[in-house]
Amino acid sequence: MRRPGSPSAGGGDASVSASPRRTGNAPGLPSTFEVSLAKAAVIGAAVVVAIAIAYGIGVQRGGSLARSSGSSGAAAAAPEAPKASDSSSPRVPAIAKSDDSAARKVGAKDRPATDNNGDPRVKGMRYFVLAHPSSERAAELVDFCQLNGLDAYLVPDDTALLRKVIVLPGYRDPSEKSSPEIKALEARIRNVGDKWKAKNPRANKDFREAYPEAYR
Repeated sequence: MRRPGSPSAGGGDASVSASPRRTGNAPGLPSTFEVSLAKAAVIGAAVVVAIAIAYGIGVQRGGSLARSSGSSGAAAAAPEAPKASDSSSPRVPAIAKSDDSAARKVGAKDRPATDNNGDPRVKGMRYFVLAHPSSERAAELVDFCQLNGLDAYLVPDDTALLRKVIVLPGYRDPSEKSSPEIKALEARIRNVGDKWKAKNPRANKDFREAYPEAYR
């Protein structure tokens, strides 16, 4: 033990290597920090979990944005379907088949039986004449023929007051009368004539007396 201010043992003015005193009330900083291995593992796991959660949220948001942009792009690229319009194109009337041939079914509204201005004959051609009906029964006869597969027309006869019923197609040369097309037409005329006769046996005649006549 020595008194304060007295020289240290060993004599002389030896320098004092004492640590400086702290002044004030501030706590002192530790010279070293010690972290246990368990705490370091817990901190590392928490950091990994936080990174994984942030990555998952980012991926989910990116997928949602990609789907929304893809849907809008497909909707913009899809062409608008054309709207149906009743006036865009005329409707084509259906073609029906008769019992023995593929003939057109034509109604009176399509070709009025009394409209002689639409005479379809061509000069120099020969056409089968079916009958010379009265004015009261002309329209009925033409309609019946058309509905049963004959392309029939009511045309002027020798005078302006008389009418006759002819059928198409015609032919030009007499030798063509033996062609398969004209032979088929004759068979169809007989078939329809039998039906016309059966409809009213007392008033109607069959078409077995039909004859070809040249149009001049």
